[in-house]
Amino acid sequence: MRLRILTYICATAVVAMLVACSTPDTADDDPDVAQQPEETVDEQLDQLEEKAADGEFVVDFRDRSIDLYPYIQGFPYTRFTPKLEYGFMVYFETTPDGEWMQLLRFDEDDERIDVTQGERVHDVDWSTRNWRRAQYNDVLERLLFMADEQNDEVFNLYALDLDSGEMEMLTDVDYLYGYGFSDDHTLLGYVVRHGSSEPFNSCLHIRDLETDEDTEIWCDEGGEDRLTWTGMDFSDDDESVVVRMQHDGNRNTTNIGRFSISEPSQPEFLLERGVEHLTLSPMRDTYDGNQLLYVSAKRGINNIYRHDLETGESERLTDLEHDIASAIVVERQDHPPVLLVLLDLPYGTIAELRDPTDGELLWSQRRGESITVRDDHAGEALLALSSVDTPFRMEQASIDIEAGLDALDDADEAPQLVTEYFAGIPDELADEIVQCDVERIEYPTFDEVDGETRMLHAYLYEPRDQPPKTERIAQITAFYGGSNNFRTPYQIMCEAGITTLSPAPRGSRGFGAEFAALNDGDLGGDDIVDLIYAARWLEEHHGFQPHQIGVRGASHGGYATMRALTFPPQTNERDEFYPFGFGHSHAGVSDLLHFYNTSNIPDWLVLLAGDPDEEPERLEQRSPLTHIDRLESPLLLTHGTHDSRVPADESERFAKAAKELNLPVTYEEFEGQGHGISGLDNRLRYYRSIFEFLETEVDPQLEQASDVD
Repeated sequence: MRLRILTYICATAVVAMLVACSTPDTADDDPDVAQQPEETVDEQLDQLEEKAADGEFVVDFRDRSIDLYPYIQGFPYTRFTPKLEYGFMVYFETTPDGEWMQLLRFDEDDERIDVTQGERVHDVDWSTRNWRRAQYNDVLERLLFMADEQNDEVFNLYALDLDSGEMEMLTDVDYLYGYGFSDDHTLLGYVVRHGSSEPFNSCLHIRDLETDEDTEIWCDEGGEDRLTWTGMDFSDDDESVVVRMQHDGNRNTTNIGRFSISEPSQPEFLLERGVEHLTLSPMRDTYDGNQLLYVSAKRGINNIYRHDLETGESERLTDLEHDIASAIVVERQDHPPVLLVLLDLPYGTIAELRDPTDGELLWSQRRGESITVRDDHAGEALLALSSVDTPFRMEQASIDIEAGLDALDDADEAPQLVTEYFAGIPDELADEIVQCDVERIEYPTFDEVDGETRMLHAYLYEPRDQPPKTERIAQITAFYGGSNNFRTPYQIMCEAGITTLSPAPRGSRGFGAEFAALNDGDLGGDDIVDLIYAARWLEEHHGFQPHQIGVRGASHGGYATMRALTFPPQTNERDEFYPFGFGHSHAGVSDLLHFYNTSNIPDWLVLLAGDPDEEPERLEQRSPLTHIDRLESPLLLTHGTHDSRVPADESERFAKAAKELNLPVTYEEFEGQGHGISGLDNRLRYYRSIFEFLETEVDPQLEQASDVD
């Protein structure tokens, strides 16, 4: 078995065995010699071998044995955060004893890197904590990032010494919305939210990192103009800063606020108040005090605008047909800067280079993968790519040109984006974990657009080894489906003989602002009808029966799953209903009013369902818990106990009510986990719970139906 393990981890055994896992006590002596003992390598291998020998990676389902090892441990690396300017990348490795931050340094001449050669940074087990948004600060000589302490999304700002692994908390607040640095890294701006429920009081702070002087610039006191999740961009003279803001408690009614940073000040709003922007984001490093570039979807599709602060006018630079996945200004030595724009298609990406002064298109190329920018510096960028049938990889991109933009009349001298492989999943592993035949499809739903039936985009994932017709199962992704990204759970289901239909129902992103706003104020309404029509499509085109079709989803999708299985036909006077055969809800919402009072994102509910103070009866009627007596099909609920976004009692209360009514609900709680599931043992248990539920609760229904037939 050891040979097989070594095949997948490519020396994960050898991974980082000069590991800088120093504690503060040892770091003061000599941080460079804090190495993980060689026996730890063998210990990790021994643990993996013991788990494999005990069958802990194998899930038995019907007559199949699904080996989860290649999916979970074959490439146990996630959350890649490269920093080209500083020549390093941090990421995380899952091992039998936890999830560990890895550091890999590379030279500018390195054409590709080997992620198995990273070094463990410290002894913090990140399977028990959340982590996001890392930036390196030159003044502190530390990597700064947002993290919590207990997987509960009480985010604060931390500074990490990459040599010693020592970590220092820089803020101690209820919630951190975002942060950013001035160009010279001497100033740190950050937005904090105080309180555990509405109305929150959020404040903008500026900290001088050389003197450690901290100034509170402005607090919104839960008023009409509010701070929210944001990046931060300082003017060239460090006299002002711009952040994204929100009006009237509406997630979509956003604006760009400018603050003077020399003393406490009121925000100056740069854009027209009251305009809804499904997307609004100032582009990083474009604010110089006089103008800035920003991305907005106020015209339906994301476009790039330039705002002139002197005139107060915004000029649209692009007229795009697809939403923007990433947009950055690439600075280049000896050449003018170029806009790199990645357009998000349901089936790929269009990469464009544009002139940042007028938006003129300079170069374009279509790719089959979904692509986002992970980092950029000095004319180069690192791109992350994947697709429905292509696992993760990274490519290094550079702008290739021999002349400046003034020579663009010659097509041969126009800038081009040139990419080379940088890192990713080994080909032999990719061959093993791709188990689905994937087809992009469109299916009709109930309404019309411009006189024609509305068609919804979806991906159909079918097993290469199909079970007998009477034993087939199909699951429909309730929400956050339809994306062109590699989905490991779908591949695992395919190996188990289970079909997945992953649609993009109304309210999904990537199809313009109008489509994304179709379920604003209608949560649990027509979006559920879209799922009903997806099930009917599976019946008509692939011969599935209702008892073979289930719904599954997480978070918003978890709510949609519970709602679909308890859906009142009279909703929106559509008279629609579908007898789904089963469901799986992870971290789903069951009681909208209770959720509003306990969640750390209550504004999500106000946007999608309505104001609880003004429409409590409506929210009650849209709550799955209210209609639990309509539940007839088996339902699996999974939830982390430390989830603050959707507290675990959303699932627990639904399960308790179901038990009192003797309804078929199975509840699995994950101690210490937050909104997601991390850690090797937790992930193994998660998949075991799913397959046990399908075999013990769903299969008997199939057998019963087969006997009737």
